[in-house]
Parts: sequence; structure tokens; C-alpha cells
Amino acid sequence: MGARGSARLLQLLAWTGGLLVVAFAVLPVWIMVVLSLDPDPVGSGSTLLPSALSAVNYRTLSDPVFGFYPALARSLLLSLGTTVVSLLVASPAAYALGRLPVPRRGQLLAAMLAFAFFPGIVVLLPMSLFFADVGLLDTLVGIGIAQLSFTVPLAVWFLAYAFRQVPNEVEEAAKVDGAGPVSIIARIIVPVARPGVAGTTVLVFVASWNDYVFSSNLNRSTRSETLPVLLAKLPTIGFLGGQMAASVLVCLPVVLVIAVLLRWLVGRSR
Repeated sequence: MGARGSARLLQLLAWTGGLLVVAFAVLPVWIMVVLSLDPDPVGSGSTLLPSALSAVNYRTLSDPVFGFYPALARSLLLSLGTTVVSLLVASPAAYALGRLPVPRRGQLLAAMLAFAFFPGIVVLLPMSLFFADVGLLDTLVGIGIAQLSFTVPLAVWFLAYAFRQVPNEVEEAAKVDGAGPVSIIARIIVPVARPGVAGTTVLVFVASWNDYVFSSNLNRSTRSETLPVLLAKLPTIGFLGGQMAASVLVCLPVVLVIAVLLRWLVGRSR
């Protein structure tokens, strides 16, 4: 076999492997969507094709007894708010750690990464006691503040490396034009490092969206119940179609955020 034949074989193996990985990842999602659209997923006898297409499972979730759509709205509000605040707070710190001669910068960035993945269950008790004293227990604001304890360090770590890639000449030109630190970060650094900012936004949003430890333990009633907490109760609903419909709706905001932000990143990288 010549060099050209070996190259074609390697290309074929790469495509085959890639298709297998995609199929392995997509198949559970496809089954989930099919069962959510099937009015009788148990009796249809197939998980690959629905016996009929119906939105009855999604309409069933609107029953007030489940409280699904209010929880969906609360989770969206909480995750979007946490993401925006995290980026606003983390950007100046990331600029300093990424572009200024800060002593022990490497150790500080390592500490940020450690804080981002610090077990939330460890700080849960003191945080619960403090929130109870200041009246933030069982509120979305309290849950959001708790989530900031890991989303801000996560954003700082990723943004610092994204900001570091911005050419110094771009920043120097802005300084010559009289731009201040805030203007440089907002109008120069962030737009130039937009791919890294977009990726960080996705990571922070997903981290907040998937949070269960703080959302469940800082919540004492249904008024601040988020989707991860509600999903833990879904098996008690008793019908498969509703569980699958809820799972599809939980995945949808994450897919939309990724599509909106990373589509630009993929387009620029080509």
C-alpha cells in the first residue's frame, strides 16, 4: 500500500471513529426526544421512532401540580443573572492577572482554579447560617450569590488566559488615544478576546444551570425551586413521556446558548 493509500485508510478510520462517537452521543438524545413526542411511549414498543407525534407530554408539564415551567423560568433568570454578574466581576481581575505584572500570578491563577472546583458541600453549612441571618435563605438572590463563589473564580481563570492572547500593540494604541482602564477592558480587550469570552460565558452558564448542591440546600420551599431540584422529583410523576419532555426542555437552553455564542467562534476559526 502506497502513501496515498495509507492516507486514505487513515482518513476513513478517522471518519468512521468520528461518526461512531457522534452516534454514541446523539443516540440517547434522539431517544429522549422521540419518547417526549410519543403520546404513549410505553405502549409504542419503539424508542427510535414515535408511534405518533404529539405535544401532550409537554402540555402535561404545565399542570400546576408539577410546577415545571415556573421552575424553568426561575432557573433561566438565575443562570443568566449569575453569568452576567460573574463576567462583570471577573473581567477586571482577569485583566490584572492576565496582562499586568502581578506578583505570584501563576499561584493566584492556580488558586482561582482550585476555588472554582472546591466542594460546595464544605461551605454549605456556614453559608446557610449566614444567609439565614441576613434573610437570603430560600431566595434566588441567595442561591445566585452562592453560585458566584465558584462561577467567578472559573471565569477569572479562563478570561485571564483569553486576555493574555490580545497583542500588546492593540492595548498600547488605545492608551495613546487616551483610553482609561475601564474603556480598554470593555472596548478593546473583551472584543478582541471575544472567542475566549464566549467560551467562558458558556462554561459559567452551564455551571450555574447544572448546580444542585446550593440550589437544593439553600431552598426551603417551592418559591425558589430550580430545575435541577425539580428534576430530582420527576421520577415520582409516574409517566415516562413527561419525564422525557422535561429532560428535553432542560437541555434546550444550554443548546441555545452554545449555538448563539459558539457559532461565532467556529465561524471565526475557519
